[in-house]
Amino acid sequence: MKKSRYFLCLLTALCLLLSSGCSLFEKTTEPVTQQVTVAETTTQDDPSRLPECPVDLRDYMAENMEVYAYIVIPGTNISYPVVQSRKDDNYYLRRNWKGKRESSGCIFSQSANNIYFTDPITVLYGHNTDQGNMFSELLNYKDEKFFSEHNLIYVYVPNGTLVYRIFSAHTFDDRHILNSYDFSNPEVLAEFQQTLINPPVVEKTLLDGIILYPDSQILTLSTCAEPISGCKSRYLVNGVLINYVFEN
Repeated sequence: MKKSRYFLCLLTALCLLLSSGCSLFEKTTEPVTQQVTVAETTTQDDPSRLPECPVDLRDYMAENMEVYAYIVIPGTNISYPVVQSRKDDNYYLRRNWKGKRESSGCIFSQSANNIYFTDPITVLYGHNTDQGNMFSELLNYKDEKFFSEHNLIYVYVPNGTLVYRIFSAHTFDDRHILNSYDFSNPEVLAEFQQTLINPPVVEKTLLDGIILYPDSQILTLSTCAEPISGCKSRYLVNGVLINYVFEN
């Protein structure tokens, strides 16, 4: 049932794009900035050359029905299942993807996001740990060379692969993004997108010439800025969807 609902949701979104005469790479709406488009800063990857999911996602979903995706950033140790609790947004904060108590937690989203990655802003959370696992390696994006060499995020879902281009990485305060902004308001969304394109902070690494549109789908990876308890700042790595490949 979950898989069929996922397929129906994404198929509907695809049909809307096609019916409007545009694609993920050719937008007709007014962009946030007037530099270059996402299509001009990237290339459409050949689907046959996309890396395969390193695990069988169905096995994870069979063990825990709240697993709905698998995230990989090539060249890092970020390769984990993604979960969302149906009852408690913070359930997986100190539990692994199987739901067992574990201090490092796992990679999870909250109920403010759907599980289809179709929201304008999807936030995935993961701890910054002393062991260097979960989202600890996101802090490496402070280095421009690392940023340029590890600029794709792959999210595997039951019926395909989503590809995101990383366009910014920066510190942020500890506000709850999805509860602090009404992204159904186009002006609020555009302002927040601009904040991600050029964050008003000193500590940031950016991809020049990026444009975000009202229908851009952004994936934000969020972790503590320091591996200490009670850290009051966050470190965000942001990517925009550039490709979605359906499985046959």
